[in-house]
Amino acid sequence: MEKFADRLHREWLPSYCNASNRQYSIEGFKSSTIGNLSSFDAMWFMRAIDDALVTENEGYFLAPKSSAKEMLFWEGSKKESPRPIFLWIEPIITIGAIARLNKQFGWPSSQLGAQSKTWEFDLVCYCSDTGVEHIVCEVKRTSKEIEKLLHFMHYYSAREKQEIEPKNQTERNAYRKVQGIRKIWPKIFWALGPNDDSHIFKIVRTEGSENFDLLPVTEDELMY
Repeated sequence: MEKFADRLHREWLPSYCNASNRQYSIEGFKSSTIGNLSSFDAMWFMRAIDDALVTENEGYFLAPKSSAKEMLFWEGSKKESPRPIFLWIEPIITIGAIARLNKQFGWPSSQLGAQSKTWEFDLVCYCSDTGVEHIVCEVKRTSKEIEKLLHFMHYYSAREKQEIEPKNQTERNAYRKVQGIRKIWPKIFWALGPNDDSHIFKIVRTEGSENFDLLPVTEDELMY
């Protein structure tokens, strides 16, 4: 964690703050937010950087098959001076997961990207021959958020599409993941939280229906 904090202050924070569209003071960074990050996620994030699995420019990180750029920080109120800047945990976990998929599970970096084409998922593994999404991953910053996500996904995956989305934000988010799976029918869904809070499922579609089961499987299913 000391190495991560040092590099953050020397490399990633200045790059973010000094970007032409920001020009923020680095003094606004809330260093206490580093404490929300686990050493496991910090290690894998740095591995992704050091092995050039993502590229960085002005605070934006991009993987080869990414549909969007990732940022490590978010800002508070413009009325405060210097403007508060906070560490964003989810993108760090996402970028670290790219390194894990490449180094631990053998996926070519050219087939890995952050953000799915339809924006429902944080991380995708694409098949080389067809470009189809084989693994989709949703990242959450806490284990409690993962627990709630899976609870509602299990609920809605066994039910038909609703005419109106759920009003509750947490429930609506999970419902949209279910609908996202129904659009592309990947083989594997990976729910990933902090410090390797990992839940991997095989998607088993009900014959003649868009309903499906999320069948728990081992990490072997993440292998290329």
